[in-house]
Amino acid sequence: MKTLILIIIFLMMYLIIQHFTTTVEGLANCNQDQHDLTYKNTAAIEQQQTELNDLKKNMESHLKTLRTEVKGLNTHISKNKKDVATNATAIKSSVKNIKNAANQKSKKLDKAGGGLS
Repeated sequence: MKTLILIIIFLMMYLIIQHFTTTVEGLANCNQDQHDLTYKNTAAIEQQQTELNDLKKNMESHLKTLRTEVKGLNTHISKNKKDVATNATAIKSSVKNIKNAANQKSKKLDKAGGGLS
C-alpha cells in the first residue's frame, strides 16, 4: 500500500513539474516572463490588421462611389460641350441674320434719305 501511495505522490509531483515547465509552441526561445507580452503583441497586431482590412474595404467603397460620380460628371461635361457648340453656332447665325437685317434697313434708309439730301 505504501508503494502505491509513493507512486501516486511521485506521479503527482511529476505532473505538477510538467505543468509549470511546459513551453508554448512558438515561444520556446522566449523568456518565460515575456510570454504575456508576446501574446499581447500578437493580439495587438491582429487587431491592427483587422482595422487595416476594414479601412481598406471602406476606402475601396469610397473610391467606387467617386468613380461613379466622375463618370456621371464626364457625361455631363460631354453634353455641355455639345450644347455650347450648338449655342455658339446659333448665336453666330443670329448675329449674321441681325447684321443682314441691319444692312437691309440701312440700304432702305439710305435710299429713302438719299432723295431728300
